[in-house]
Amino acid sequence: MRLFTGCFAHESSGFSPIPTSIENFREAMLHRPSRSEIVEGRYNSIECALSAKGEERGHEVVESVGAVAMPSGPMVKADYESVRNEIVSDLKKAMPVDAIAVFLHGAQLGQGYDDCEGDLLAALRAVAGPDVPIGVEIDLHGNVTQAMVDNATLVIACKEYPHSDFLERADELLDVLEAAVAGRVRPVASWRRLPMMGIFHTTRQPMRGMVDRISAMEKEPGVLSVSIAHGFPWHDTPHTGAAVIVVTDNDRALGDALAARIGAELFAMREDIAAPQTSLDEAFAEAAAAADGLVIIADTADNAGGGAASDSTFFLHEMIRRGTDRAAIGMIWDPVAVDLAFTAGVGATLAMRIGGKTSPLSGVPVDAEVTVTALNTKLSQVAFGYRRVVGRAAALRTGGIDIVLIAHREQVHSPDCFTEMGIDLSAKRLLVVKSAQHFHARYSPLASKIIYAVAPGATSVDFTTFDYHRLPRPIWPLDAEAAFVA
Repeated sequence: MRLFTGCFAHESSGFSPIPTSIENFREAMLHRPSRSEIVEGRYNSIECALSAKGEERGHEVVESVGAVAMPSGPMVKADYESVRNEIVSDLKKAMPVDAIAVFLHGAQLGQGYDDCEGDLLAALRAVAGPDVPIGVEIDLHGNVTQAMVDNATLVIACKEYPHSDFLERADELLDVLEAAVAGRVRPVASWRRLPMMGIFHTTRQPMRGMVDRISAMEKEPGVLSVSIAHGFPWHDTPHTGAAVIVVTDNDRALGDALAARIGAELFAMREDIAAPQTSLDEAFAEAAAAADGLVIIADTADNAGGGAASDSTFFLHEMIRRGTDRAAIGMIWDPVAVDLAFTAGVGATLAMRIGGKTSPLSGVPVDAEVTVTALNTKLSQVAFGYRRVVGRAAALRTGGIDIVLIAHREQVHSPDCFTEMGIDLSAKRLLVVKSAQHFHARYSPLASKIIYAVAPGATSVDFTTFDYHRLPRPIWPLDAEAAFVA
């Protein structure tokens, strides 16, 4: 079949202090095959696997834009519209096509747009007409909207957090599209929004069991796909919240019933699946009392993977105050400090001001005498199954603490971001990582204990700290009276 593909993925936080323009995509990944423009960004992105998989399956693939950027604030209006219009123009030139497959994050905002995915899908549907199947793969941290469901034939979210199954979901999406084009199935989507928001780890029960149950449902007759969108809580929009999406083979009644059943079950377990919230003081006390081995504290509120600056200093200040030994922390975003470290060179000792530069949520800078222990122009780590370049980085030591600084914002995914800086994690007692959960896949085998800690930050799970105005209310956990009616 003739398959049109594209990727326009940005997780946009309405509370991030970091503005977003086309340059953020150019820095990370911006491919424009129709213009013969392949920009060398830092990412080799799994989000753009639909094109490669389509070619592997023997389809005639017409590839449009592949654009991915680190999470940050809403995209500049003109830049969003420019990329959107380019994708739509590419589809017009590619017509006729048999099917469309796109990766869209599900949580993208633009200035003046609180539903970029729905807006883009409506434009694609206007070009493709009512009969061309449009398949959309999204991150489970997307906020599903009526415009998305109305204009796509099927929406499939990844199931795992950490997101280890993007490739499997791409195969699932193409399986359904191929069957639809061949006339073997007629996909029909049902969905229910849930009055709840939060961060839900699929590595822990009872969320682990829920993922296993919806996967089993996909083997039932007439069920093509079942997704739970956890939602993206750092959006102040009417669409913010969790959702269930069920795609059936032309059986709306079955899909509606399953979506309602799953929604009721998920809402009932909301207290049990919520991410742990341990205060900074409690986290350090737990770490000190833990048995031998490496204790990992996740600084979840300063997660660049959710749009935070990743330059907060609350944990580093506490480590220094406590005289913590055999410890490391990373990755702290501080391009100025990285430049100074490169200028000074490995082995240099100097007074340095670290972090605390972006907003009040970053805390106050750390002033310390440090020794530069390592420099790296192409620090990398494994993220979502690919090796991803982080870029310029410096390792510093103050007292018994190793600090990894980076020039480009990126959350912690794999141990490489420490080991490539010469930091031996097996010799450490305490490790603080700036990540909410994606670190878990590759760090859990190293850890004797993992503690999820909450301090001030743009990705705090204490939602009472954010100034919501457009959020649909009531919604849990902000409103005790929130209820799901099946």
